[in-house]
Amino acid sequence: MKPGICDYFPIPELLKAKNLLVIQPHPDDMEIGAGATLARMIRSGTEVNCLTVTDGAAGTYDSTIKSSDLAKTRRREAEKSAEILGLKNLLWLDYADGGILPYEEVRAKITRIIRQLKPAAIMVCDPWLPYEVHSDHIRTGLATAEAAFLSGMPHFCPADIHEDIQPHPVDTFGFYYTAYPNTFIEVTDTWQVKLEAIDCHKSQFAPNQAEMLKTLLTMKARNYAKEQGCELVETFKVLSSLHMHIFEEAWQC
Repeated sequence: MKPGICDYFPIPELLKAKNLLVIQPHPDDMEIGAGATLARMIRSGTEVNCLTVTDGAAGTYDSTIKSSDLAKTRRREAEKSAEILGLKNLLWLDYADGGILPYEEVRAKITRIIRQLKPAAIMVCDPWLPYEVHSDHIRTGLATAEAAFLSGMPHFCPADIHEDIQPHPVDTFGFYYTAYPNTFIEVTDTWQVKLEAIDCHKSQFAPNQAEMLKTLLTMKARNYAKEQGCELVETFKVLSSLHMHIFEEAWQC
C-alpha cells in the first residue's frame, strides 16, 4: 500500500507531554472523557492543569434547585473529583451554562491561559463529534483548538503581549469524546480511579444513572482494548498543529 499524506505528518504521543492543559465545558466532562488517562499521566509525573469553562448551573432537571446553589455544588464535586485524580490546579472561567458562550471572548481567555501555563499539549472535547447538540461542547472545543493553534502568533490577541504574556505554540492536540480515535491509551491500572472520580458528580445523575454510564464506558473501553491486546483503554483523536488547518485528510489520520 502506498503511503498516504497522513504518513508524512506523524501523530504526537500524548503520554510524552510533560505539561498538559485539559479543558472541559462543564464539571465532569474530563472525568467521563479522559479521567483514567489523566490519572495515569499525573502518576507518571505530567503536570496537569484543568480549566472549566462554564459553571454547570444548568445541569439539572430538578426545578426546585436554584442554579446558584447547583453551581456551588458542582464546584465542590469537581474539587473532590480532582483530588481523587491527583489533579491540583483547577481554573474556572465561570461562564453561564446552557449554550450561550461568547465564542471570541472565550477563545481570547483560553489563549491567555495557554500563554501563561505554556502547556506542551492541550486536551478538550472533540467539537466535530457527529450529532453533538450541546453548543457548550462545540464552542469550547472549537475555541480551545483555535486558541491553541494561534497562541504562538504574536499578533493574535496582542493585548497579552503588551502585558508581557508571551506567545506560546502548542503542537499536541488531544480530543476526547471523539468519533475518529487514532490514539488508544491503556488505562487498566487507573480505570477504578476514573469511576470513583465520576461518582463525585452526584448532582448529575438520577438513581442508577451513574452505574449505567460507568457500565457503558467500561464496555466501550474493553471493546477497544481487544483490538490493542490489553484490558481497558481510553480513546482520543490526537493531532499536531500541522493537521489543524487546511488539511482535508486530518479526520483519517
